[in-house]
Amino acid sequence: RRLKNIVEMYPEGPQQLNELIQNADDAKATVVRFLVSKKQHKNSSVLGQKLNDWQGPALYCYNDATFSPRDFQNLAKIGQASKLEKLSTTGRFGLGFNSVFHWTDVPSFVS
Repeated sequence: RRLKNIVEMYPEGPQQLNELIQNADDAKATVVRFLVSKKQHKNSSVLGQKLNDWQGPALYCYNDATFSPRDFQNLAKIGQASKLEKLSTTGRFGLGFNSVFHWTDVPSFVS
C-alpha cells in the first residue's frame, strides 16, 4: 500500500532522476553519474523464474558518497521521510529513493 501511495504521489518523468541527485547532494557526494545499459543478462542464475524479466536493460546511478548503516536503515523504511528534521538537506521533503518504483519493482543498490 505504501508503495502504491508513493507512486501516486510522484509524477512520472525526470523527477526520479532529481531525487537521486538530491540524495547524492545530501550525502555530500562530489560526483553523480547515470548510465543506461541496454544489455540483457543471462537468467541461468536468478533466484526464481519471476526474476527472468528483470535481467536488463537497466539504469545505473553512481555517486561517490559513503553509504552509512543509518542510510541502510532509512532505505528500509519505505515511504517514511527521515530527513524532515535536517534543514540543510536538499531532499528533506521528498521520498528520495522510493521514487524509483516508477521504473522497477526490483530496485537494487551496491555500497
